[in-house]
Amino acid sequence: LCVLYKYTRDYLINNNLFFLEPAETAFSLDIKPISYPDKCELKQIHLFSRHGSRYPAPNDIINYEELEKVFSNVSVAKEWYKNPFPMRKNFQLVERGEIEPFFDGLQCRKRYKKFWDGVEYDPEVIKFQSSQTSRTGASLMAFSEGLFNGYGPLDTCKSQPIYYWNLPPEQDDTLSLVTSCRRWNETVNTNNPLRDEQIYLYGNKTLAPIAKRISKDYHISPPLDPHLVPFIFTNCQFWLTVYNRTDAWCSLLSPKELLLSRYYWDLDFYYRLSYGSPLNLRMGCRYITQLVNGVEGYFYGNSTVIADLKNSHGFTMTMILTTLGLFKNEYPLTGNLTFEQIQNVKYTEYRLIPWSSTLYSEIYKCS
Repeated sequence: LCVLYKYTRDYLINNNLFFLEPAETAFSLDIKPISYPDKCELKQIHLFSRHGSRYPAPNDIINYEELEKVFSNVSVAKEWYKNPFPMRKNFQLVERGEIEPFFDGLQCRKRYKKFWDGVEYDPEVIKFQSSQTSRTGASLMAFSEGLFNGYGPLDTCKSQPIYYWNLPPEQDDTLSLVTSCRRWNETVNTNNPLRDEQIYLYGNKTLAPIAKRISKDYHISPPLDPHLVPFIFTNCQFWLTVYNRTDAWCSLLSPKELLLSRYYWDLDFYYRLSYGSPLNLRMGCRYITQLVNGVEGYFYGNSTVIADLKNSHGFTMTMILTTLGLFKNEYPLTGNLTFEQIQNVKYTEYRLIPWSSTLYSEIYKCS
């Protein structure tokens, strides 16, 4: 064998939360090819995928440095209070974030076995595109390595060099929506009084009591600022992702508090990226339009592309799902939902679009 791959999944869903427990569970590639509809042939696939697991964002790291100061004299945190995530690595892929899209590529080859049989790489036939960031470009390259593993001309592993293209963020209205849409930035991302009102309400109602409880239990003085509670949650997330540890920041929050802390981010994303703003219902139109144009171009003989494979971001995928009207909750997300209502929220980044999630569109021709 050229390479023996063994991938260990280090998490399992626990209590129907984002919260994930480590496990020694081998990642299975025992994937059966899809079944085609009757008298139909798969002619074209379109993939929109999110990049692999990454290091924290700059704002996360800034707040982790604040948490480091707050917990520097807390005895329970003496082994892990220091922030291990340097600003110079912000948004870069972690090691498992390089592995995840590789396995997505292997899965794609197995899932669409009949489609790929006999297809050789040709940049006019198989189109790769990413947004202009290191994490999406590297994820796309890793995906291509999995897809063409053993089918190329390079070295003993027979790797396949591929061409992928991207656009400057301010011009990319398909994969980098939040940087290319001035109206969204001026009216949704900022100057969003409805979002600010709900976040303020939730902070006073829910985050402040959690901060008060932590301050009391761990003798923190001055008391923990409630705005840092959601960053305890994301710190927990990254310690689990990078170090496979739940005994650090995760240990400060009960399972219920983990869900309540996560909901802060659900609330924020709802108003900035999803159904909380009418403009978000239209933000995915450009991606859907180019997909339809790609299908028509192929069937009318104006294009030879049979696979359009894109890698981008969670915010863009959220907007596309919103434009498609998917996963809409029965009630709007607000800062005063009950715990039971929060448990039943459909829209949440952690359930719908984890790192390396994939959204395929399969185009069939039927007799």
